[in-house]
Amino acid sequence: MRITIFIFFFIPICHFGQTIADCKDRFDNYLNLKGSLNNSVIFEKDIIFLLNEKGEKEFAAYANELPLLSSFFENSNVDDQLKIFKQKGTRKFTRREADSLLMAIDDDTQLPQNNGKRPLQGIRIAIDPGHFSSTLENAKVEGKYLHFIKPGTNILDSIELVEGNLTFLTAKILKAMIEERGARVILSRPAQNYTAFSMTYNYWYKYKRTKILDSLKKINELTDEKYKKLKKLTKEKLFWAFFRDYELVARSNKINAFNPHLTVIIHYNVDEKNSPWQNASERNNTMCFIGGAFVDTDLKKINNKLHFLRLLFCKQINESEDISHLTVTAFSKNLKVNKAKLNDADYLISKGLGTEHEGVFCRNLILTRYINSPLVYGESLFQDNVIECTKLNECNYEAYGIKVPERVYMVARSYYEAIMDYFIR
Repeated sequence: MRITIFIFFFIPICHFGQTIADCKDRFDNYLNLKGSLNNSVIFEKDIIFLLNEKGEKEFAAYANELPLLSSFFENSNVDDQLKIFKQKGTRKFTRREADSLLMAIDDDTQLPQNNGKRPLQGIRIAIDPGHFSSTLENAKVEGKYLHFIKPGTNILDSIELVEGNLTFLTAKILKAMIEERGARVILSRPAQNYTAFSMTYNYWYKYKRTKILDSLKKINELTDEKYKKLKKLTKEKLFWAFFRDYELVARSNKINAFNPHLTVIIHYNVDEKNSPWQNASERNNTMCFIGGAFVDTDLKKINNKLHFLRLLFCKQINESEDISHLTVTAFSKNLKVNKAKLNDADYLISKGLGTEHEGVFCRNLILTRYINSPLVYGESLFQDNVIECTKLNECNYEAYGIKVPERVYMVARSYYEAIMDYFIR
């Protein structure tokens, strides 16, 4: 938590270059998916209004308050944001309230001074290795694996890829690379096959499931009906009905507690048109996601409103586009893979917004919404591509004492190059 205590002082509000026009640009280009929020947000000359489900004005941000709100939302947690959201409503801050809030902000986003041979010295970078399974058996619960026989080969040459294993190996190498340059790094999950709770899903299901569901029911986070239904589910069904999103929120909480200057979310993609992935695909591309692309139903929950306001008021989404552009460019250059276009996948067309940078798209995913830092969510290549699936099965390279497919090393190298370009510019 970055907010300390509310004390009343009379001091001027600092300015960070945030204006109504800046917010309107972010709203139009990143946040408002196909006009879905046109009846939820109103921009006037000197005021931004957020409306509730009844169409009533629920929260107002006045032009001269935007620098303060930007700094506050960037340097606070959701609990503190909710207090201010409810206290403020549509009225203006008094001078006393504004000064009090300003004095309470502990700005932890400032970058340390560049330090020559260790240019990332003091910079905090969080890495999220996507998914968690490292074995085919566990990956079948997540549905994040490939297992097929390539045409013209036999069963001994079958393709077996587990995305959670690829992402973790990539994260370990990237962590070593940037720590050499002075960065402070955390991984959202500490070991192969481990979740954000520092245990396997099998262990969580066997020993923690009941306690967690009971505690959520006790604080009314689960209805009696939902609680009873979840208690009866098998390990596989409970993962999709509850654990997947619950664990992603835990990752975001762990990352936000670290207060990173940057978050790197590592994934490997597949060709959606190749479903159910029983054969190799000829297609391949590379892409990165940032936050945004909200629809009106996303704003029904109060926490989502707060995340929306942070992305509206702050420059994080612009900075996320910068690092994502650098990353997808490094992917394309090093891996020799074309950058994706909006019409390359149905999920991009229906749920994504293109940006001015090819291969960078807004997606309102849990991590792109909940994480309070600039971020890049990388989908470096298609695992099921006819060439990639073979290369990813070859453990033919060693870096930092870690044996990996050379392709995995090149993905990590691409993230590293983008990070260096982003901070040393």
